[in-house]
Amino acid sequence: MLKVDQRRAFDIAAWHLEQHLSGRSPPPLRMLIHGEGGTGKSKVIQTITENFAATGARHLLMKAAYTGVAASLIDGKTTHS
Repeated sequence: MLKVDQRRAFDIAAWHLEQHLSGRSPPPLRMLIHGEGGTGKSKVIQTITENFAATGARHLLMKAAYTGVAASLIDGKTTHS
Protein backbone atom coordinates (compact mmCIF):
# COMPACT_ATOMS: atom_id res chain seq x y z
CA MET A 1 0.00 0.00 0.00
CA LEU A 2 1.33 3.40 -0.96
CA LYS A 3 1.39 6.41 1.35
CA VAL A 4 -0.50 9.57 0.35
CA ASP A 5 2.42 11.31 -1.40
CA GLN A 6 3.51 8.07 -3.05
CA ARG A 7 -0.03 7.47 -4.28
CA ARG A 8 -0.17 10.98 -5.72
CA ALA A 9 2.92 10.29 -7.84
CA PHE A 10 1.49 6.94 -8.95
CA ASP A 11 -1.86 8.51 -9.85
CA ILE A 12 -0.16 11.13 -12.03
CA ALA A 13 1.76 8.46 -13.94
CA ALA A 14 -1.31 6.20 -14.21
CA TRP A 15 -3.49 9.04 -15.52
CA HIS A 16 -0.88 9.96 -18.09
CA LEU A 17 -0.59 6.35 -19.24
CA GLU A 18 -4.38 6.06 -19.49
CA GLN A 19 -4.50 9.20 -21.62
CA HIS A 20 -1.84 7.82 -23.94
CA LEU A 21 -3.46 4.39 -24.27
CA SER A 22 -6.87 5.91 -25.02
CA GLY A 23 -5.47 7.67 -28.08
CA ARG A 24 -4.99 11.12 -26.67
CA SER A 25 -1.60 12.73 -27.15
CA PRO A 26 -0.44 14.08 -23.80
CA PRO A 27 2.98 15.72 -23.74
CA PRO A 28 5.80 13.55 -22.37
CA LEU A 29 5.68 13.14 -18.60
CA ARG A 30 8.96 13.75 -16.82
CA MET A 31 8.67 12.99 -13.14
CA LEU A 32 11.35 13.39 -10.50
CA ILE A 33 10.90 11.31 -7.38
CA HIS A 34 13.30 12.35 -4.66
CA GLY A 35 13.71 11.92 -0.93
CA GLU A 36 15.99 10.57 1.73
CA GLY A 37 16.89 6.91 1.91
CA GLY A 38 14.06 4.72 3.13
CA THR A 39 11.23 7.05 2.06
CA GLY A 40 9.81 4.64 -0.51
CA LYS A 41 11.05 6.02 -3.80
CA SER A 42 11.81 2.55 -5.16
CA LYS A 43 8.37 1.31 -4.07
CA VAL A 44 6.65 4.05 -6.05
CA ILE A 45 8.79 3.33 -9.11
CA GLN A 46 8.14 -0.41 -8.76
CA THR A 47 4.39 0.18 -8.57
CA ILE A 48 4.45 2.48 -11.61
CA THR A 49 6.51 -0.11 -13.51
CA GLU A 50 4.02 -2.86 -12.62
CA ASN A 51 1.16 -0.70 -13.88
CA PHE A 52 2.90 -0.10 -17.21
CA ALA A 53 3.63 -3.83 -17.53
CA ALA A 54 0.04 -4.80 -16.69
CA THR A 55 -1.25 -2.62 -19.53
CA GLY A 56 1.32 -3.90 -22.02
CA ALA A 57 3.03 -0.54 -22.14
CA ARG A 58 6.33 -1.35 -20.42
CA HIS A 59 8.16 -0.14 -23.53
CA LEU A 60 6.82 3.39 -22.93
CA LEU A 61 8.51 3.76 -19.54
CA MET A 62 12.04 5.05 -19.13
CA LYS A 63 13.64 5.08 -15.68
CA ALA A 64 16.88 6.79 -14.69
CA ALA A 65 18.83 7.50 -11.52
CA TYR A 66 21.90 9.51 -10.64
CA THR A 67 24.05 6.58 -9.50
CA GLY A 68 24.66 3.12 -10.86
CA VAL A 69 23.49 1.46 -7.67
CA ALA A 70 20.22 3.39 -7.66
CA ALA A 71 19.69 2.68 -11.36
CA SER A 72 20.27 -1.01 -10.74
CA LEU A 73 17.66 -1.06 -7.96
CA ILE A 74 14.96 0.29 -10.27
CA ASP A 75 16.14 -1.56 -13.39
CA GLY A 76 16.94 1.76 -15.02
CA LYS A 77 19.87 3.66 -16.47
CA THR A 78 22.10 6.34 -15.04
CA THR A 79 21.24 9.89 -16.06
CA HIS A 80 24.60 10.32 -17.79
CA SER A 81 24.37 7.20 -19.96
